[in-house]
Amino acid sequence: MGFATPKRGSSRWDGTLILVIGFLLGAHITKWEAVRVDSISLGLLGLLLLIPFAELIRKIKIGEFEAEIGRDEIAKVQAKASVELSVVTDNKDVEPEKRIRELLREDPRLALAKVRIELEEALKRLYGTTAEAEPEWRRLSLGRLVDGLVRKEILNSSVAATLREVITLANRAVHGERVEASAAEELAVLGVRLVYELQQLHEIRILQPSKKTIITSQDVDQYRSAKYRVTTIIPLVENPIKNTYLLGQEDLDHFLEFYAECAEFIISIERV
Repeated sequence: MGFATPKRGSSRWDGTLILVIGFLLGAHITKWEAVRVDSISLGLLGLLLLIPFAELIRKIKIGEFEAEIGRDEIAKVQAKASVELSVVTDNKDVEPEKRIRELLREDPRLALAKVRIELEEALKRLYGTTAEAEPEWRRLSLGRLVDGLVRKEILNSSVAATLREVITLANRAVHGERVEASAAEELAVLGVRLVYELQQLHEIRILQPSKKTIITSQDVDQYRSAKYRVTTIIPLVENPIKNTYLLGQEDLDHFLEFYAECAEFIISIERV
């Protein structure tokens, strides 16, 4: 059991209590007939002595269980991550890291909960790119998502190991284990790096064509001059709407350029 350094100057009551406990302990050890003290009484007196120090307790360790996330635990994970993760630029002014850093100042535990959510979303997006994703894959735990991505050779085992450790540490913090503000920041930033790593893997997978076919220059001209039927859905209204557009290649390029700003999503593009 670890304690913070106590403030100087004990009260007279504390000193008197210590003397009383010392006297009773001596009587118990020497089996003095005039004063009989059993072990239970001594134990209760000992607990009474510890009550003033209850707020000073910073860490409880029983066997292998330790109710505090130590900086050494985070340092070990960081050492692994520095070798395995891609080098990223300073993202302090970029979302979601900016929001996470704001949360760290407000509530480190809430910031780590946010990191865990971001990791879960990134893992699910990446897992969703697999053609053989199970019907109920969205309900899989984070651990099973990581295992599945390793099994499908999308995620290497070293990054997966770092992910598991960060998720475990974040879970421990969210469920009440104490973590220093500086250690929480290091863990949160490491979690954000893992989110970026997963996002990069996702971008690589979705930008890879599932099939490549060699065509002629005549085919290219035909595709360029063709009209395309674009079907979209506007979901965020009282009555959802399905829209159909008929666009040439130039108009289609313009439509896709501003697609991110639209409140609708594409469900099909067909050449007419």
